This record gives sequence, C-alpha cells and structure tokens, in this order.
Amino acid sequence: MYCWSINVQKTNTSTHSSKENSISIANALSSVVMGYRKISQLCAAAADLTSGQDHALTMASHEDKLVGKISEIEKSLAALSTQQIQLFDLKKSISDELDLLRASRARSYKHGAVHPYPRLPMEGESSMTVNQGEHRSVFLMITFSKGNIGALYEVKFKYGGEVDDMDGRAALEPVVKFPCINECARIFNRFQLYVFTEDGCIRSFDTKTRELDPSLPLTLELKPSGTVVSAYDRLYFLEEASPFLADPLPSFAKYNPDENDWERMPEFPIRYPYPMWVTGYVVCYGLILYTLIDGHENSDVVAFHVGGMNWIRVEVDTCDYTPFRGRAVVVGETIYALDLFQVDEIIAFSLKMNKRDDDSIAYTLIKLCKLDGLKIASPPCPFDGLESDYFVHLGNQDFFHVKTGTNFEFYKVQYICITTFQIFVREDGIHMIKTLHSSVLPMDIEACGRFMLTFGFTTECEDYEPVEGKSAAST
Repeated sequence: MYCWSINVQKTNTSTHSSKENSISIANALSSVVMGYRKISQLCAAAADLTSGQDHALTMASHEDKLVGKISEIEKSLAALSTQQIQLFDLKKSISDELDLLRASRARSYKHGAVHPYPRLPMEGESSMTVNQGEHRSVFLMITFSKGNIGALYEVKFKYGGEVDDMDGRAALEPVVKFPCINECARIFNRFQLYVFTEDGCIRSFDTKTRELDPSLPLTLELKPSGTVVSAYDRLYFLEEASPFLADPLPSFAKYNPDENDWERMPEFPIRYPYPMWVTGYVVCYGLILYTLIDGHENSDVVAFHVGGMNWIRVEVDTCDYTPFRGRAVVVGETIYALDLFQVDEIIAFSLKMNKRDDDSIAYTLIKLCKLDGLKIASPPCPFDGLESDYFVHLGNQDFFHVKTGTNFEFYKVQYICITTFQIFVREDGIHMIKTLHSSVLPMDIEACGRFMLTFGFTTECEDYEPVEGKSAAST
C-alpha cells in the first residue's frame, strides 16, 4: 500500500511537471505566433505605406505633367489672342485708311486737281439751260435700317459741275433726324418739310431757318401707315390697305397746314382680291393719280379728282404699261417717273383725256418710252444690295438723280452717286437724257446703319402741278 501510494504520488508529480512544461511551451509558441503576427502586420503596414506613397508620387507626377500642359496651352492661347487682336487692329487700320482713301478719291477736288469721276464726255459742250454753273442744293430724306430713323441731308453743288467738298469733311452729315418716321412731303411753295411719324403725329421742319416744330397729333383717327401727297397747297393722306377683306376700305383725308386741320375725304372706293400698295403718284390737271400693285404684280391706276371730290378709274395700256414709283414730275404735257422694277430707269408717260357721251372724262395713262442716256459714276466698289434711287426736278428740262446701295465691305460709310442731267426730245419724238455731270459722295453710317433713299426735293424750284383744263393731251 505504501509503495503504491508512493508510486502514485510520483506519477502525479511527474504528470504535473509535464503539464507545466506543456503550458510553458504553449505560451512560448503563442508568444512566437503573436510575434510573427505583429511582424506580419508591421510588414503589411509598411507595404501599404510604401504602396500609398508610390501612388501619391505617381499622381503628383501626373498632375505636374497636366499642369505643365495647361500652362503651355494657356501660353499658346495668349499668343493666339495677342495675334488675333493684332490682326483685328491691323484690319481696322487698313479699313480706316481705305475708307479715307476712297472718300478722298470720291470727293470733288478744287484748285485744278484731277477728279476721279470727271464730267462724262458729251457731244457738244453747250448747255440747254441758262443756269449752267449756278450754285444749287437738294435735300434728301433717307431711312436707316436701325430703329426706322429718318434723316434729312443737304447736297450742295454747281449745276452741271462738281459737288461741293463739304468744307473738307469726309462725309455728308444730316441736317436733322426724325425718329420713327413713316412718310414725308413738301408743299411746293413752302420751305417746310412735313413728316408723319409712326405714333400718328405730324412734324414740320423749316429748311430755311433749320427749326423743327413740336409734334402735333392728328385731329382725325387715321392709321399711321399710308401715302402722303402734297397737291395744290394741301397735304393728302391715303391709308395703307388692310390685308383682311372684312376691314373697312382705306380712309382718305386732307390736311390744311395753315390751320392744322384735317378734313375727311371720300374713302378709297375699290376693294381688290389682294391688298394693293401705292408705289407712285403724280399731281396734274386737277388729279392726284396713284399707281398701285399687289404681291402678284397685278397693277392698277386710280385718280382722285380734287375739284370734284371723287375717285376715277384710270385706264392703262396693258400691253406695255410699267408701274412707276415715287413722285413723278410733270414737264409740259409729259410725265417723267422712275421705273418700279428697275433702278436708274426713267420712263415717259402721257395722260390722255377723252370726253364720253355723258360729258364725263375718261383718263388713259400711256407709256411713251424708256429714256436712254443716263450715265452714272461708279462707287469705289459696286453696290451689292438694297439699291434705291430718286430724282428731283430742278426746273426747265434740268434734273438731279441720286442713287445708293449697300456694300458689306464698308461698315463706316455708304456711297451715293449724284448725277445732273437734262431731258430733250429728238426730232423723231424720242425722249433722251443728256448727262451733264456725275460724282460720288460718302455718307457716315456708323451710328444708324445702312439706309435707303425715300424722298428728295429742292426749295429753289416749285413742283409743277398743272391745274384742270390748263394743258393736257386730248383726242
């Protein structure tokens, strides 16, 4: 028993010692494992740190390259911008110099200098009028493309000779401007120009005193758009036709400038299938004769008898009739007018009057011929659009013609071609033009844009308005 007990104790002691050793070994192994784990974590952390730094360095390097490229692009753009500005300045400088050169060439020179547009050679140097070389002036009304602004210009010249040099100025300047202009007219024996505005008012400008009167509202309710005609010391206003058939016929009214009074007249009596617009008119033999046309080039001629206060349909020679535009001029028994469809073309008409069985008068407008011989000086560059012209009677057989047009190479000036001429009738009855002189002038357009000619007159010559029964062709 005793021995067995001892053995048991020994065995227990040995087992206990073995357990302690095992625990120590396990602890040691655990420590080693933990150490390896820490080393592994440190290595991983170090590896992560190295990888992040490399990535950051790579990104920084790429960013530096991009910044460098942007800097190069900005430098290139700056250089291009500088070159663009330099080119723009160079272009503007050249354009300014070219404008001045052309304006200088276009002016009429004095002191024996050679004019670039000399008086065109004519057969026979003697003039058919006694006022050769006389100082004259013509007023021109134009309408600008910007804001529908109108402006009045005065052109001074020696008849049959050179246009004045405008005291050395490079371009014509307006005498007065009119905002929102619609129509204008001048009563032949007055210095006043009457201007109708889009807001339904009328203004007058005295060409002698250069005074512009305040706006006066119309005493009648009229449309602002229409045609104004001066006839027999009064102004007549015909409303523009409405495109709607249900609307009333155009109103017609007469204005007395002495009393600032409007009087309603018989309305326009004809209703057309399509709206008709007035293209031209002439005052003769107690009539205001209107030419009209629609969008399909159908034309008509209607006259208002001033004394009889009634409208009359005028017959035309349909096989050869050409509508005219603007105010026509009466010289003797001939009517001269501008061709509606062709710039620079002047047509001669006659008005025939036949008495009917009921003692009424039948009127017939007959086209006589187109006049040849108008020779107009060319501008520095040909007109490429928006051509317009007008002509003014200077008295006797003498006339003033002005033409203009646009050219998009010029943004500061627009040129006008001024021509003086005479009309004579050959032995065979053909009407011809004898051109006396033609020159070119620049007009400033920087402020208001390009323009068109709308009206012209001279205060030195009264419009010839033959009264009824004084002179007319009859059969």
